[in-house]
Amino acid sequence: MNTPGFISFEFHVRYFPGVLLNRLRLGGRQETGFPSTMEHHIVLAVCIILLVLGIPAAVSGGSIIGWIAGGIGAAGTIALAINSILSRRGEPPSYDDFLAGVFFFFVFLGISCGVFIGTLQHSLLLGLSAGFAGFIAGYLTGIMAGLWLQYLGWLAVTMNALAGLAVLGMFAVDLVLLSGALF
Repeated sequence: MNTPGFISFEFHVRYFPGVLLNRLRLGGRQETGFPSTMEHHIVLAVCIILLVLGIPAAVSGGSIIGWIAGGIGAAGTIALAINSILSRRGEPPSYDDFLAGVFFFFVFLGISCGVFIGTLQHSLLLGLSAGFAGFIAGYLTGIMAGLWLQYLGWLAVTMNALAGLAVLGMFAVDLVLLSGALF
């Protein structure tokens, strides 16, 4: 199917909802099409742990072991990011590999901003208008991010999963803010 223009009515009413339904369908295609091995994810987690534990020890206490651990973690994280980007091999982003978790992250971020503003100002009308504006901004930004973050290669799979978890967290925070505003 040919992709209609981004600014067209057909794109936002027919084509893009079909892309989202295809990506979210249970039992359907869930992977993003990037080669990814468990070793990459384990090494990335170890590097981030080394960064998180090493840098504070190095900065606050001047620990040599902290500097070494932080340096190894930073170098490993940078090397893995470069490896991930190079694994993409110049393939253009496509809607077949669309990152739905990233898209919904930006949509919920926009709505959450509206909920927060409305709760902070104790104004339902301000919250609704800011939430609607945030929804529109998040929708447009989410489409672009869902496409362009595919350039991260196998790291895009991790980013997509983390973005999906963040959506659940934002939804929970929004419920707490709204219940506090109502009662």
